[in-house]
Parts: sequence; C-alpha cells; structure tokens
Amino acid sequence: MPMHDLIATAGVAAQVILTLTFVSAAVAKIRHTGELIGVVQNYRLLPAWAVEPSARLLPWAELAVAASVPLLAPAGAIAGGLLLTLFGIAMAVNLRRGRAHIDCGCGQSALTQRLRWGLVWRNFGLLLLVPLAALPPHALSWSDLCNGLAFGLAIQLLLISTNSLLALGPAASRGRRIRVLGGHA
Repeated sequence: MPMHDLIATAGVAAQVILTLTFVSAAVAKIRHTGELIGVVQNYRLLPAWAVEPSARLLPWAELAVAASVPLLAPAGAIAGGLLLTLFGIAMAVNLRRGRAHIDCGCGQSALTQRLRWGLVWRNFGLLLLVPLAALPPHALSWSDLCNGLAFGLAIQLLLISTNSLLALGPAASRGRRIRVLGGHA
C-alpha cells in the first residue's frame, strides 16, 4: 500500500474514533441530563446561571462535532480537538484544586468515574488523532476504506472497554450516584 493511501486509511480510522467518542458521550449525556447538570455544577468552573444551559447544550454540541468530523474536514476535527482540550483542562483544573472526588462526566451513564490524571491524558491522547482526522478527503479503494472503518471501530471498542474497566476499578465510585450540589437532578 502506498504511503499516501496508508495515511488516508489512518485518517478514516481517526475520524471513526473521534466520531464515535463524541456520539457515545452525547447519547449518555442526553439520557442523563439531570445528572449532567450536577456534574457540570460540581466542576465549579461556570457561574451558577450558566450551569444548566451549558449542561443542556453540551451533548448537542458533541453530536454536532461528531457529525462534522467526517463531513467537514478539517473544521470538524479541529472542533473535536477543541472540545477534548476544554474537557481535559476542566479535569486538570479540578485535579489541581484537589477535587478528584467529583464525577468526570465522561459519558459512562451507569458507571461514574472520579477524576484522575489518566482521564486527562486520555483526552490529550485523543488529540493526537485530530491531525489525521483533519486530512482532506483522499480517494481510497473500498478495501482501504473498509480497513480504516474496521480499525477505527476496533480501537473505539477497545477505548470503551478500557474506560468501563477503569470505572470499575478501586478508584472509581463503583456505580454510585453522584452527589449533586445545589439540589439539581
């Protein structure tokens, strides 16, 4: 396989991974909006008046980014990179404040996860996919396109499985409901 086809195939895989990351996170947030309001509030980064509108808008922004990653290269991938950076910074700020006890809000609806540096690094690791996902479209054979889709799906399933296993670990809250400040949810 020529190098430009290999890079284009990797770009397809990166688009699949980013798209599915944002779709799965958004769906979980839409299903649990009341809890999401509490999660956003617990981060203590927004003024009180902005918490609920931001929490209600966030999953729809994630869905818009998910749709734009494969359709609007490079803008969609860059938007995804900006969201990943924003989430990573929000987690890092709270970890630096000593607030590792709050739920990350990463989209695991049944398994809440406390903040930890591994989640920050996971987000910044996903940022490494943005340049590949931002590549302009390149004509690929069906075989190369299918390889890119399959590889992206396999990596995404591995990420979801790893995230779920980490949520079950000793540092996780073991599926307990998050404590919501201010009476939301």
